[in-house]
Amino acid sequence: MAENGWGLSRALAAVTSRLRGRESLPVRQAAPLRAYVARKRSLPDTFTERDWQRALEYWDYKCAVCGRPRGLWHTLAADHWIPLTAPDCPGTVPTNIVPLCHGEGGCNNTKRAKMPTEWLIAKLGERAAFYKQLEIDAYFLWVKDQLTERLGCWNCGEPVLFSEEDNVWLCTYCNAEWTTDEARRFQRCPRCQCWMIEIDGFCTCPRCRIDWAVATLPPPERCPGCGDGLLEWEYEAEGPACGWWRCTACGGEWVFEWE
Repeated sequence: MAENGWGLSRALAAVTSRLRGRESLPVRQAAPLRAYVARKRSLPDTFTERDWQRALEYWDYKCAVCGRPRGLWHTLAADHWIPLTAPDCPGTVPTNIVPLCHGEGGCNNTKRAKMPTEWLIAKLGERAAFYKQLEIDAYFLWVKDQLTERLGCWNCGEPVLFSEEDNVWLCTYCNAEWTTDEARRFQRCPRCQCWMIEIDGFCTCPRCRIDWAVATLPPPERCPGCGDGLLEWEYEAEGPACGWWRCTACGGEWVFEWE
Protein backbone atom coordinates (compact mmCIF):
# COMPACT_ATOMS: atom_id res chain seq x y z
CA MET A 1 0.00 0.00 0.00
CA ALA A 2 2.78 2.38 0.87
CA GLU A 3 4.43 1.71 -2.47
CA ASN A 4 1.15 2.37 -4.31
CA GLY A 5 0.61 5.55 -2.33
CA TRP A 6 4.11 6.75 -3.21
CA GLY A 7 3.48 6.08 -6.91
CA LEU A 8 0.22 8.01 -6.76
CA SER A 9 1.96 10.97 -5.16
CA ARG A 10 4.58 11.06 -7.89
CA ALA A 11 1.86 10.88 -10.57
CA LEU A 12 -0.03 13.77 -8.98
CA ALA A 13 3.16 15.79 -8.79
CA ALA A 14 3.87 15.17 -12.48
CA VAL A 15 0.36 16.23 -13.51
CA THR A 16 0.59 19.34 -11.34
CA SER A 17 3.91 20.25 -12.92
CA ARG A 18 2.47 19.90 -16.42
CA LEU A 19 -0.57 22.01 -15.56
CA ARG A 20 1.68 24.72 -14.15
CA GLY A 21 3.69 24.64 -17.34
CA ARG A 22 0.53 25.08 -19.38
CA GLU A 23 -0.64 27.91 -17.17
CA SER A 24 2.62 29.75 -17.66
CA LEU A 25 2.53 29.44 -21.45
CA PRO A 26 0.10 32.31 -22.08
CA VAL A 27 2.22 34.53 -19.84
CA ARG A 28 5.28 33.95 -22.06
CA GLN A 29 3.18 34.59 -25.18
CA ALA A 30 1.30 37.59 -23.82
CA ALA A 31 3.65 40.30 -25.16
CA PRO A 32 3.72 39.15 -28.80
CA LEU A 33 -0.01 38.45 -28.66
CA ARG A 34 -0.73 41.98 -27.48
CA ALA A 35 1.39 43.38 -30.32
CA TYR A 36 -0.44 41.20 -32.84
CA VAL A 37 -3.88 42.29 -31.62
CA ALA A 38 -2.86 45.95 -31.56
CA ARG A 39 -1.59 45.78 -35.13
CA LYS A 40 -4.72 43.96 -36.32
CA ARG A 41 -6.93 46.64 -34.81
CA SER A 42 -4.95 49.43 -36.49
CA LEU A 43 -5.32 47.97 -40.01
CA PRO A 44 -8.40 48.15 -42.27
CA ASP A 45 -10.97 45.44 -41.61
CA THR A 46 -13.60 45.46 -44.38
CA PHE A 47 -13.81 41.75 -45.23
CA THR A 48 -17.44 40.58 -45.18
CA GLU A 49 -19.30 37.29 -45.39
CA ARG A 50 -20.18 38.15 -48.99
CA ASP A 51 -16.44 38.59 -49.75
CA TRP A 52 -15.73 35.19 -48.20
CA GLN A 53 -18.48 33.54 -50.24
CA ARG A 54 -17.06 35.18 -53.39
CA ALA A 55 -13.60 33.80 -52.58
CA LEU A 56 -14.94 30.28 -51.99
CA GLU A 57 -16.87 30.32 -55.25
CA TYR A 58 -13.83 31.55 -57.20
CA TRP A 59 -11.59 28.77 -55.86
CA ASP A 60 -14.34 26.14 -56.21
CA TYR A 61 -14.50 25.64 -52.43
CA LYS A 62 -10.91 24.39 -52.38
CA CYS A 63 -7.56 25.55 -51.02
CA ALA A 64 -6.15 28.29 -53.26
CA VAL A 65 -2.67 26.74 -53.13
CA CYS A 66 -2.93 22.94 -53.00
CA GLY A 67 -6.52 22.50 -54.20
CA ARG A 68 -7.60 20.42 -51.20
CA PRO A 69 -11.36 20.63 -50.49
CA ARG A 70 -13.00 20.78 -47.10
CA GLY A 71 -13.41 17.39 -45.49
CA LEU A 72 -13.35 15.40 -42.29
CA TRP A 73 -9.82 16.46 -41.31
CA HIS A 74 -9.54 19.86 -43.00
CA THR A 75 -11.56 23.04 -43.24
CA LEU A 76 -10.93 26.23 -45.21
CA ALA A 77 -9.51 29.23 -43.38
CA ALA A 78 -9.50 32.88 -44.45
CA ASP A 79 -5.76 33.48 -44.70
CA HIS A 80 -4.10 36.91 -44.77
CA TRP A 81 -1.89 36.46 -47.85
CA ILE A 82 0.32 39.32 -46.67
CA PRO A 83 0.46 38.51 -42.94
CA LEU A 84 -0.73 41.00 -40.37
CA THR A 85 2.77 41.19 -38.93
CA ALA A 86 4.23 42.43 -42.25
CA PRO A 87 4.90 46.19 -42.55
CA ASP A 88 3.14 46.33 -45.93
CA CYS A 89 0.06 44.33 -44.91
CA PRO A 90 -3.07 46.02 -46.34
CA GLY A 91 -5.22 44.54 -43.58
CA THR A 92 -8.25 42.27 -43.48
CA VAL A 93 -9.55 43.31 -46.89
CA PRO A 94 -10.92 41.30 -49.86
CA THR A 95 -7.71 41.80 -51.85
CA ASN A 96 -5.61 40.16 -49.13
CA ILE A 97 -7.68 37.12 -48.13
CA VAL A 98 -7.53 33.68 -49.77
CA PRO A 99 -9.00 30.34 -48.65
CA LEU A 100 -6.30 27.94 -47.45
CA CYS A 101 -6.83 24.45 -46.04
CA HIS A 102 -6.54 24.24 -42.27
CA GLY A 103 -5.85 21.05 -40.35
CA GLU A 104 -3.02 18.58 -39.93
CA GLY A 105 -0.37 19.58 -42.47
CA GLY A 106 -2.68 22.22 -43.93
CA CYS A 107 -1.39 25.15 -45.95
CA ASN A 108 -2.78 27.65 -43.45
CA ASN A 109 -0.99 25.81 -40.64
CA THR A 110 2.41 25.85 -42.35
CA LYS A 111 2.17 29.35 -43.78
CA ARG A 112 1.23 31.07 -40.52
CA ALA A 113 2.92 34.52 -40.52
CA LYS A 114 5.42 33.73 -43.30
CA MET A 115 5.68 35.97 -46.33
CA PRO A 116 3.90 34.30 -49.27
CA THR A 117 6.82 34.28 -51.72
CA GLU A 118 9.30 32.50 -49.46
CA TRP A 119 6.60 30.13 -48.20
CA LEU A 120 5.51 29.20 -51.73
CA ILE A 121 9.09 28.54 -52.84
CA ALA A 122 9.72 26.31 -49.81
CA LYS A 123 6.48 24.43 -50.44
CA LEU A 124 6.34 24.19 -54.24
CA GLY A 125 9.77 25.07 -55.59
CA GLU A 126 10.69 28.22 -57.50
CA ARG A 127 8.99 27.44 -60.82
CA ALA A 128 5.66 26.24 -59.41
CA ALA A 129 5.71 29.04 -56.81
CA PHE A 130 6.08 31.63 -59.60
CA TYR A 131 2.97 30.40 -61.43
CA LYS A 132 0.96 30.01 -58.23
CA GLN A 133 1.74 33.61 -57.29
CA LEU A 134 0.48 34.67 -60.72
CA GLU A 135 -2.79 32.84 -60.01
CA ILE A 136 -3.16 34.59 -56.66
CA ASP A 137 -2.38 37.99 -58.22
CA ALA A 138 -4.95 37.36 -60.96
CA TYR A 139 -7.53 36.55 -58.29
CA PHE A 140 -6.85 39.78 -56.39
CA LEU A 141 -7.18 41.77 -59.64
CA TRP A 142 -10.51 40.04 -60.28
CA VAL A 143 -11.68 40.89 -56.75
CA LYS A 144 -10.69 44.52 -57.24
CA ASP A 145 -12.72 44.63 -60.44
CA GLN A 146 -15.72 43.08 -58.67
CA LEU A 147 -15.57 45.78 -56.01
CA THR A 148 -15.39 48.63 -58.52
CA GLU A 149 -18.41 50.91 -58.26
CA ARG A 150 -20.38 50.97 -61.52
CA LEU A 151 -23.88 50.50 -62.85
CA GLY A 152 -25.48 48.25 -60.28
CA CYS A 153 -28.61 46.16 -59.92
CA TRP A 154 -31.63 48.13 -58.67
CA ASN A 155 -32.43 45.21 -56.35
CA CYS A 156 -29.09 44.30 -54.72
CA GLY A 157 -26.46 46.74 -56.05
CA GLU A 158 -24.18 44.04 -57.48
CA PRO A 159 -22.53 44.41 -60.96
CA VAL A 160 -24.71 43.87 -64.01
CA LEU A 161 -24.14 42.51 -67.52
CA PHE A 162 -25.81 43.49 -70.79
CA SER A 163 -26.80 41.07 -73.56
CA GLU A 164 -26.95 42.87 -76.90
CA GLU A 165 -28.56 39.84 -78.52
CA ASP A 166 -31.50 39.79 -76.10
CA ASN A 167 -31.40 43.52 -75.22
CA VAL A 168 -31.57 42.52 -71.55
CA TRP A 169 -29.63 43.55 -68.45
CA LEU A 170 -28.79 40.74 -66.01
CA CYS A 171 -27.65 40.95 -62.39
CA THR A 172 -24.71 38.64 -61.71
CA TYR A 173 -25.79 38.06 -58.09
CA CYS A 174 -29.59 37.95 -57.68
CA ASN A 175 -30.36 37.06 -61.35
CA ALA A 176 -32.82 39.94 -61.79
CA GLU A 177 -33.46 40.88 -65.43
CA TRP A 178 -34.78 44.03 -67.11
CA THR A 179 -34.87 45.53 -70.57
CA THR A 180 -33.24 48.73 -71.80
CA ASP A 181 -36.66 50.42 -71.91
CA GLU A 182 -37.23 49.51 -68.26
CA ALA A 183 -33.75 50.74 -67.37
CA ARG A 184 -34.56 54.19 -68.79
CA ARG A 185 -37.19 54.57 -66.08
CA PHE A 186 -34.72 53.86 -63.28
CA GLN A 187 -33.13 56.65 -61.28
CA ARG A 188 -29.37 56.87 -60.75
CA CYS A 189 -27.75 57.21 -57.36
CA PRO A 190 -25.88 60.57 -57.36
CA ARG A 191 -23.14 59.04 -55.24
CA CYS A 192 -22.28 55.77 -57.03
CA GLN A 193 -24.44 55.73 -60.20
CA CYS A 194 -26.20 52.52 -59.16
CA TRP A 195 -29.70 52.08 -60.55
CA MET A 196 -32.61 52.74 -58.18
CA ILE A 197 -36.38 52.34 -58.39
CA GLU A 198 -38.83 54.96 -57.16
CA ILE A 199 -41.40 54.13 -54.50
CA ASP A 200 -43.74 56.87 -53.24
CA GLY A 201 -41.40 59.66 -54.30
CA PHE A 202 -38.26 58.14 -52.72
CA CYS A 203 -35.41 55.95 -53.95
CA THR A 204 -33.06 53.84 -51.87
CA CYS A 205 -29.67 53.00 -53.32
CA PRO A 206 -29.12 49.25 -52.76
CA ARG A 207 -25.36 49.81 -52.77
CA CYS A 208 -24.93 52.95 -50.64
CA ARG A 209 -28.04 52.35 -48.49
CA ILE A 210 -28.90 56.04 -48.86
CA ASP A 211 -32.47 57.32 -49.28
CA TRP A 212 -32.97 59.98 -51.94
CA ALA A 213 -36.05 62.14 -52.43
CA VAL A 214 -36.81 62.04 -56.15
CA ALA A 215 -37.81 65.72 -56.11
CA THR A 216 -34.32 66.70 -54.94
CA LEU A 217 -32.25 64.38 -57.13
CA PRO A 218 -29.82 66.40 -59.28
CA PRO A 219 -30.98 66.66 -62.90
CA PRO A 220 -29.07 64.56 -65.46
CA GLU A 221 -26.16 66.35 -67.14
CA ARG A 222 -26.66 67.34 -70.78
CA CYS A 223 -23.95 67.08 -73.43
CA PRO A 224 -21.93 70.31 -73.83
CA GLY A 225 -21.52 69.44 -77.53
CA CYS A 226 -24.96 68.73 -79.00
CA GLY A 227 -26.98 70.02 -76.04
CA ASP A 228 -29.58 67.28 -76.47
CA GLY A 229 -28.17 63.98 -75.24
CA LEU A 230 -27.68 63.06 -71.60
CA LEU A 231 -24.22 62.28 -70.26
CA GLU A 232 -23.60 58.82 -68.80
CA TRP A 233 -20.52 58.01 -66.76
CA GLU A 234 -18.20 55.39 -68.27
CA TYR A 235 -15.96 53.70 -65.69
CA GLU A 236 -12.38 52.55 -65.89
CA ALA A 237 -11.09 49.69 -63.76
CA GLU A 238 -9.77 51.90 -60.96
CA GLY A 239 -13.10 53.11 -59.59
CA PRO A 240 -15.85 55.72 -59.90
CA ALA A 241 -13.44 58.69 -60.01
CA CYS A 242 -11.61 57.30 -63.06
CA GLY A 243 -13.35 57.50 -66.41
CA TRP A 244 -15.22 59.88 -68.69
CA TRP A 245 -18.69 61.11 -69.66
CA ARG A 246 -20.31 59.88 -72.89
CA CYS A 247 -23.27 61.50 -74.64
CA THR A 248 -26.20 59.16 -75.30
CA ALA A 249 -27.14 61.11 -78.45
CA CYS A 250 -23.99 62.16 -80.34
CA GLY A 251 -21.54 59.74 -78.69
CA GLY A 252 -19.19 62.55 -77.69
CA GLU A 253 -16.86 61.92 -74.77
CA TRP A 254 -16.01 64.47 -72.12
CA VAL A 255 -13.47 64.45 -69.32
CA PHE A 256 -13.78 66.73 -66.29
CA GLU A 257 -11.21 67.48 -63.63
CA TRP A 258 -12.00 65.98 -60.22
CA GLU A 259 -11.30 68.17 -57.21
